[in-house]
Amino acid sequence: MSNAGVSEKYTAIGDAEAEELLKRSLSEIGERLSGSGLSVYLGGSYGRGDGGVRQDRENGILYNDLDLFVFARKKSVCAEKSLKEIAGKYEHLLKVDVDFSSVMSIRDIKKNAGRLMMQELKRGYRLVCGEDLLEKYLPEIPAENLPFSEACRLLLNRGMGLLLAGEKIAGNSPDHDFILRNINKAVLGAGDAVLITRRQYKWSLSERSAAIAQSDLSSDCKMLYAEAVEFKKSPCRTAQDLQALWSTARSVFMECVTEICGDWCVDTYSKCREYGEISLKNYMKYCIKSRSLPLKNWQHYTMPPVAVLANDVYWALENVDGEAVSGSKLYRQWLIFN
Repeated sequence: MSNAGVSEKYTAIGDAEAEELLKRSLSEIGERLSGSGLSVYLGGSYGRGDGGVRQDRENGILYNDLDLFVFARKKSVCAEKSLKEIAGKYEHLLKVDVDFSSVMSIRDIKKNAGRLMMQELKRGYRLVCGEDLLEKYLPEIPAENLPFSEACRLLLNRGMGLLLAGEKIAGNSPDHDFILRNINKAVLGAGDAVLITRRQYKWSLSERSAAIAQSDLSSDCKMLYAEAVEFKKSPCRTAQDLQALWSTARSVFMECVTEICGDWCVDTYSKCREYGEISLKNYMKYCIKSRSLPLKNWQHYTMPPVAVLANDVYWALENVDGEAVSGSKLYRQWLIFN
């Protein structure tokens, strides 16, 4: 199994049991998919070598999902079914979600080259099986050239996670894993979005942590970001006031949004224009995927859809009123454009 990252480990703390479990499982997956024509990569936290390991082992040893990216020169309908079966088996074994992406083509690699997800993958992955298509077809883009829409994508996804965590807290959910994970991911995502728009984003977690610590963000933001980094490395379910933690995280998230764009809901359009990301193509994409035809303030929808929805998430966090997020129009649109 080849590695395109600087780390030889899967986990941030190099836990021997977790390392062996991942090594064995990925080797088995690679053998099962050998000769399939698929190029399968482990990305995400474990692919970069900064995956989490639970301090308590009640729910297994691994903490993060297994993010597996799948590419092929020729797509196959049969491959999707096979990948789903493999995911089910290893979710039971590893006790975390095993997420295979849809099968992407070489054209998809080139089309999405500017995405943070793809550039993170380029700089930290394990090739589970197949030829290394990323090495051949995915160019490296400097971190300072990441588009504004990728900051919006972070704010959209992490903001939705924060809203859903708040919903669970309000409903007295016992799923503290979900709540703590999404609170901490929201803090990290907001800080990372600031770094993207300042053109100071770094590919390694330790470098991003240092950049936030040296920034002019508030002491609360710096403290919560540092705590979220430690939680990511070695998560634990500590006894704490989840509502208070959520409220502090929300304040930090909103601080970062305001720092990025001033009056977010007013200035997002100007920021997208500054980055050259305003187009009628965005409007058409929004109309087709959402099955709607917004005519009032239609220029708003010429922003990338993730920027449009990040606005809606900002508004929802600004005006939390106890209404359920899951099942809402915002939630449904997030599932479409995420």
